[in-house]
Amino acid sequence: MPSLSTVISVTVFFGVVLALSRRPLTSLAMTLYLIGVVLLSSWVKMLHLGLALTLADVHFFMLRPLENFKLFIQYPLLGILFLAVIAVAALCVWIGVRLELPLKHLAKPRLGGWLRVAMGGASVALAVAASWIAAPPSQARVENGDSYAAFLVMYESQHPNGLIGLLNLFFNNRSFEAQIPAERKQTRFAVGDQGTSAQPTQLPDIFLILEESTFDPTVIKGCPAKYCDSAMLHPQRAATRTQQGPLFVHTTGGGTWLAEFAVLSGLDWRLFGRGGAFAPVSLAPRLQRALPQYLRSLGYRTVAVYPTEGNFLSARNAYEHYGFDEFYAAPDLHLPSEWQDTRDSMVFDKALALINRDDPRPVFVFALTIRNHGPHGPPKMQVPAAFQPAAQAMNEEIAEFLARMRDSSDDFAALGERWLKSSRPRVLAWFGDHQPEAAWNFTQHPELLNAKRMASNVPRADLTYLTYYQMSANFGTRAESIASDAIDLSYLSSNLVAFAGVPLDAGMVAARTMADQCNGLMFDCADRYLLADYIDYRIHGLHAIE
Repeated sequence: MPSLSTVISVTVFFGVVLALSRRPLTSLAMTLYLIGVVLLSSWVKMLHLGLALTLADVHFFMLRPLENFKLFIQYPLLGILFLAVIAVAALCVWIGVRLELPLKHLAKPRLGGWLRVAMGGASVALAVAASWIAAPPSQARVENGDSYAAFLVMYESQHPNGLIGLLNLFFNNRSFEAQIPAERKQTRFAVGDQGTSAQPTQLPDIFLILEESTFDPTVIKGCPAKYCDSAMLHPQRAATRTQQGPLFVHTTGGGTWLAEFAVLSGLDWRLFGRGGAFAPVSLAPRLQRALPQYLRSLGYRTVAVYPTEGNFLSARNAYEHYGFDEFYAAPDLHLPSEWQDTRDSMVFDKALALINRDDPRPVFVFALTIRNHGPHGPPKMQVPAAFQPAAQAMNEEIAEFLARMRDSSDDFAALGERWLKSSRPRVLAWFGDHQPEAAWNFTQHPELLNAKRMASNVPRADLTYLTYYQMSANFGTRAESIASDAIDLSYLSSNLVAFAGVPLDAGMVAARTMADQCNGLMFDCADRYLLADYIDYRIHGLHAIE
């Protein structure tokens, strides 16, 4: 059944349009058109991100419309669809005005004017009153034992109950305010700062790279090694130690800002309900123990290099809250305005130029790449001639992705030679934020994947959430560790700090314990009570987020 929010929203829309147009059939047609647009838009979002559309998405998108509307330039088909929606709406109004006469009473000069004002005013008053009514509690049910309630609300967004369910999800969720999981009694983690105390003689420089849309393509059966096996998937030549393996991320096909939040905060955005999907605005200002904040407390200089506009999804403000001393966006660094023109090497060169300044402090650099951003393949991006055999063996989309990944791999290998061949102790790491849509034709079909190359601890239904990570150091005892099981992205920051030999804070120690006892996973941890205790400890015991 339609929810109260859905009924009120549709009624308000009809009332406002009728007050403006004076034509009931036209108003009804526009109301039905609104419903159709909501369903179509929600279907498109489900197709790309696996989550239904909400009014909170629209609200969040309109915070910075000039920046966010660039999405329609990056994805021309979405832009065409958006323009088509506007054009059809205008056509619907034009046809209604031409074919339907206004209601007699509403057309009268004085009485009609008052009636229309009263109708419009009543509709607006109903909308205002309804906005004070909280959305009904989630009806989702997940067999997850004594876990946290906030995660349950995500189930509905991922599994809407038919067309009415999509409408209810859209109109019920107007706010992008995050929900903090309720406090519970737990005894597994001692409340207090129980971090490690060993201090290295010299804190190493750390360079962490978010590789856009990068995963391990060698998991695809029949993927020619000549095109799929890149240098960045192998230990770096200049490295003394290397640790790498599959990574279990929290979004697929998009949502880079959610990967940024997870790796910097050590928390999964889904812990905080639907509002967690707007992490740069809903969660970043509330963080108290993010990775850059902690490293800065140890004396690190913290630098973020962002390859697009700094205002996109409130990134500049979010990164300040994450704990970065310095934030450089594409305009600050004179990077190309078009993402497809920005090779990874350009980002790396700018980052190295920034940190080569005379500063004795150890440095933590977090750089994002953009070269492998979708869409992939024709018509926007053509497959290079050298990768045409890969297109014939698989398809054009994945072949064009592989061509760009080869560019990224070459650039990363060159960075490894420059960064790790230093007299200073240094760590270089990269991770893929999510899979590209081009990979779904394979990762959504386990029979097309090489089981020996897949992470054995990840459910078959979640293979689209697998990417890859690698950490290298130019100090320590020579060793290469290649994991067969995946680790959750929420644990990557604690693993990175431990790999670098930097003391861990209490939250990182707990994360290492969780990763060990839950086989690298979080939401799929077999011990649901341990999971609930860990979340309570991080959020309420350590006050990682307020």
